[in-house]
Amino acid sequence: MPQFRPFKGIRPTEESVSDFVTKSVDRYSMDEIQENINKREHSFLHVIQPTWDNAIENVSERFSKVRTNLENYMDQKVLVQDKASFYIYQVIQPNGRQTKGLLGLVNINDYKANTIKKHEETIARRVDLFANYLNGSHFHAEPVLLTHKPAQRVDLLIETEMKRKPTLRLKDDDGIEHLLWRVDNRLNLKQFKDSIEKLEGLYIADGHHRMESSLKYTENVANTYDEKVYGDETFNYTLALLVSHDELIINDYNRVVSDLNGLSKEEFLKQLSEYFEVIPKGNDPILPTKKHHIVMYLENEFYSLFTKSLDHEIEGLKELDTYIFEEHLLKPILDIHDTRNDKRIGFVHGTKDKDGIERLKQKVDQDHYVVGFAFYPVNVSDLQLIADLGLKMPPKSTYIEPKPLSGFAIFDLKD
Repeated sequence: MPQFRPFKGIRPTEESVSDFVTKSVDRYSMDEIQENINKREHSFLHVIQPTWDNAIENVSERFSKVRTNLENYMDQKVLVQDKASFYIYQVIQPNGRQTKGLLGLVNINDYKANTIKKHEETIARRVDLFANYLNGSHFHAEPVLLTHKPAQRVDLLIETEMKRKPTLRLKDDDGIEHLLWRVDNRLNLKQFKDSIEKLEGLYIADGHHRMESSLKYTENVANTYDEKVYGDETFNYTLALLVSHDELIINDYNRVVSDLNGLSKEEFLKQLSEYFEVIPKGNDPILPTKKHHIVMYLENEFYSLFTKSLDHEIEGLKELDTYIFEEHLLKPILDIHDTRNDKRIGFVHGTKDKDGIERLKQKVDQDHYVVGFAFYPVNVSDLQLIADLGLKMPPKSTYIEPKPLSGFAIFDLKD
């Protein structure tokens, strides 16, 4: 059973929240980052600006400066620190779709013991980079997104708290509403903690690199700790947003490829037909209708690809169209074996509707790609199956929401 505990969140006030909170930095272009910094006096991007400041040559010094910036904002009362709390975080999409979850701390030892399960591999250099960032800054501004099987007791507790006025509320630049409720009543804290810790396990939905970096940070601190480490010290925890399977939004994550590996269109389609049933569908965009139905866009025409046989596929992985795509199309036909690093392939996150297909089409038509592939969204039960079997999905198999904002509730690792 996973550990779960409250934390003394550092957060903006009602007055400063719209100025401070931002999307994750990797969701901005450099021009958008600069515009945000110029327009917003106390943006969270000001806090982390030293991370890309080449004028500070020493990398450790850059990350230490991030810590100093955070503390300056606290001194200026742009940020306040709560007493030990859990936080309910709700996201409301412009289309009305709502997702809610519980923000708190999980223990790295549960991740090591596989009580918190993963389904994706990580890239070592990204893990090292964020671990070094943590070594200098000593705080988490964004949570790892974890999911769990539906728990009626947890839902009831959350819904009761949400009847109160939210502590913070804002609408971001994309028209998405973000609401935060703070839970600090001792009885309610215990009820939440007990209910979560009765769950059999948690699954990483989004944030594998963040979790792995947190593990590395914990090990770094423990190795230099002056006292005996018991496992319940603050540095053994990481910030997490827990969302029920029922609340999780899993969108498709699609692919574009820059060439056909020297094949003509006719040769390519012939090789495809050895493993897929290939059905031309004309010029109008179509959606994948179910698992094992892949939509292809090639030379201004859409095709439906249906897998012919799954008899000899690996249990668990055969549920993933991205795996089937890699093993029977990408590797043998297009000679792309490393999807993390091969520059011939690009990724386009979908929307579960034709807007995402139009985005894929535009990417092929306008950005020098030759062919695009769209997938039916991965089911949460398949994500869980992969994690339970100890297997790993191909990179970018899912685009999962909600995407929590940076700085809504910060976890201080020095606390």
